[in-house]
Amino acid sequence: MHKGQSEIRMIWLMILIIVGVGAWFLKAHIFTYLCGLALVMSVMQYVDALQTPAAQIATEKHISFQETSKVPLYLASIVALVGGAMDWSFVVGAGVTAWIFFFLRWLRRLEALLNRVQRRLQQVPPTAYVAVEPTSHTEPLELPFTSNSISLVDQFRQWIFQGNPVLKVAILVLIIGIVLLLRFATEHWQLSLALKLSIVASVSGAVTALGYGLQAKNRSFALALEGLGLAALFLTLFFAYYNGVIAMLWVAAFCFAVIMLLTLHLSLKQQSIELALMAMIIAYIAPFTLPVRNATAVELIAYYVVINLAVAVLSTLRPWKILNQIAFLITVIVGGSYAFYQGEAEERRILTVLVVAHTAIFVWLSFRFSQLLAKADLAQFKLKPALDVALIFSAPIVGYIFIYLMYFDEMYWQAGASLDFAVVYAGLYLLSKRHQAVQLISQSYLSLMLIFLALIPPILLPEQWSVVGWAVEGLMIFIYALYRESNISRYLGMGLLVVAGLSSFYYLAELSQFPREMYWGLCLSYFAVVLLANSRASFRKQLSHATIAFHGLQMLFATTMLIVLLLDQIDRANQFVICLLIVSGCYLLMNEVMLYCKATWSWLLPKWLGLIPVFVFAFIIVLDQSKQGIIVWSSTFDRVAFALSGLILTALWLRPMLGVRAEKEWVSFGVLLSLAMSSLSLVPSMPYMSVVILPLLFCAWCYWQVDNPDWKIFWQARSTLVLMATWMLSSQLLTQQAFQAYVLPILNPFDLVSIAMLIGFMWMLSLQVKSGLDKGIVAVLMVLSLLWLSSYIVLRALHVYLGTPLNELALWQDGTVQLSLTLLWVGLAFMTMSLASHKQLRSVWILGGSILVVVTLKLVLFDLSHIGTLTRVVSFLGAGLVMLVIAYIAPMPEGEKI
Repeated sequence: MHKGQSEIRMIWLMILIIVGVGAWFLKAHIFTYLCGLALVMSVMQYVDALQTPAAQIATEKHISFQETSKVPLYLASIVALVGGAMDWSFVVGAGVTAWIFFFLRWLRRLEALLNRVQRRLQQVPPTAYVAVEPTSHTEPLELPFTSNSISLVDQFRQWIFQGNPVLKVAILVLIIGIVLLLRFATEHWQLSLALKLSIVASVSGAVTALGYGLQAKNRSFALALEGLGLAALFLTLFFAYYNGVIAMLWVAAFCFAVIMLLTLHLSLKQQSIELALMAMIIAYIAPFTLPVRNATAVELIAYYVVINLAVAVLSTLRPWKILNQIAFLITVIVGGSYAFYQGEAEERRILTVLVVAHTAIFVWLSFRFSQLLAKADLAQFKLKPALDVALIFSAPIVGYIFIYLMYFDEMYWQAGASLDFAVVYAGLYLLSKRHQAVQLISQSYLSLMLIFLALIPPILLPEQWSVVGWAVEGLMIFIYALYRESNISRYLGMGLLVVAGLSSFYYLAELSQFPREMYWGLCLSYFAVVLLANSRASFRKQLSHATIAFHGLQMLFATTMLIVLLLDQIDRANQFVICLLIVSGCYLLMNEVMLYCKATWSWLLPKWLGLIPVFVFAFIIVLDQSKQGIIVWSSTFDRVAFALSGLILTALWLRPMLGVRAEKEWVSFGVLLSLAMSSLSLVPSMPYMSVVILPLLFCAWCYWQVDNPDWKIFWQARSTLVLMATWMLSSQLLTQQAFQAYVLPILNPFDLVSIAMLIGFMWMLSLQVKSGLDKGIVAVLMVLSLLWLSSYIVLRALHVYLGTPLNELALWQDGTVQLSLTLLWVGLAFMTMSLASHKQLRSVWILGGSILVVVTLKLVLFDLSHIGTLTRVVSFLGAGLVMLVIAYIAPMPEGEKI
């Protein structure tokens, strides 16, 4: 088992234990029982995951072993759970004891299997390995592991977990202690505040000097001390200024500049990015450690400008990429969030200047970093597609977004800012293309210039038409990108489409009338992007996983918009059903066009996501047409149109069959829902029966498709199993029309459908075994489904002829009901075990034996004290006689007959 998976399993088990114990003390016993059941199942799955590879090796090595049945474990778990729910302590104890016994037996057999496998493997000669010893002429191979060759996450992992992690934790704890010390000194110490802070600053300076002096002896420890001292100096300076010890801003700024220059000097002199990182990060978070007041938005953003200038100086002299990345992320996330939270309208002009300053700094950082790398090794210079490119593209785009949002209602400011950015990048493009060292990033500057020029036309359009402009322009740029195979243009088109969608929410809230023209343009643009991207093989090759996921979201929102627009456009009594039929027909047409274009996965996933709103809408229609547990269609047209829509959706899921073979869970779930939706219109007076007619017919048709195994794969999906099990539970408990056309037991519509569902469920469970589902779970599900449906058939018959309770707690006290259930279950066990003994089917015999176990538990735990004397006697005698007959004529088969 993979180490990561093992750790996740252990964490999951600990969470279950903690939650279960906590729920018990909080008197939420039901959660404790559920957590206990989940813990039991998880432990069994964990052990099974250990046993499976050992069993495979044993089979390959021809080692005999006895496979342990997990049916007793499942039955013991169910007994304990039922006992807990009924507050029967004895039953809980018996179930837990039985579970522990069978579980320990399983572990003992697994241990024996592992020992046999180990002994057999030790008899096989080990594979010969050739060891290469380094010679005196061989130089050690060193893998490059610099801050420029690994990702940001990997660098964090390296610095945190490699080297001396204890030292890193100690430094972190000391910094937190310094912050607490400064806050405590500010509020409680009796000495003057100036003296307190002077003492802290002196100690911090001494620690920095000590670290510098230890540089030759222990570099890592020395750098940690220097970083600790510089961080303490930054914190002390902030406390001094905001507590009035340093009254003049220029004095505080001068002191800050001195500390910053000292940090730059030590980092460059010692070639230590770790020291720069430690000091810079503390400088970024220092304003949030103050106990006095919060900084204003202008103060914080201006302060970050100073820090980023220091970062720019460092990066101008050394290509420390991670420093640029952290500075950009902290400025955007922390600084941007703070500015929007604390910013005031009158500060907008100053904040605009500060945003421009930050943007200029990061534009220079990206340019200089690429220049330094290119000069270092021009032949191998290549921009990486993650954070390297983000520094080139994200800095100006994020800066422009901030300006755009600050001037959201002033289109000329937005257009002017876009034009200014375009002019700047046009100049950078002209400068960079003259130098071969930066030729690779010159195209990036050209792309940015075109991006900012492309933003101007939609901005100048009035109100909702600007949204249409964004969408249409995004569509045109996306098409251009597909023809030119330009990733940058494709991402630009996707960005414009996102902007269009987000802007539409603003105008939806602001305009007094529903902006249907805006949403028609947005809806059609979204559909067009997905269809055009899948229309050619050359286009589909350019689609990454992220792009396909984006198309899926587009189809989701486009379908929702189409439904809303059609409801707004159609003004008739049956507008819901007409709308559903139109949307389904549109999807059918699009799907056929895509199949003609030979589209595969790049179309299937967006199509499936786009169908989600259609199913939600169909469910709303069913609820709207339901009255007192039956469906009352307004007209024959509505009924036929709804059924036709369901059949169309079924075709959409099944065409192409590629989806069934590769993603059976999604497709099976969608097909069953579509068929159930269409089937609801067949017998609207009995919806619980009607909803499964077409799925059952489809199941029977798949069973007879011997030459096409794809249809059987379809029914191996776990989602299909869950849907059918849900119907079997809910239909018996909730249906109000089970007695319509009731002639005799079994000879009535609802009982016949229930039996058909049981047969289909059994067939599906047999397919689940072939797909890898645990045989023990399958056996338990077979037993429970058989007992559940057959018991309800008997309960309904007793209710019709004898007036016994149905779906009431009183049925547990009714002797006739309990006697009938006991004889029914024993009879089922007799038939099952007799057939198994005759056909030599050991697994089927165990299934019947499981029913006998359930009967025995019912007799001992329930019938013995909850029913009348005569019926109790008959129950025990009848069950005992049938068991005696079984023991004589249906002994356990010796082996499974093939």
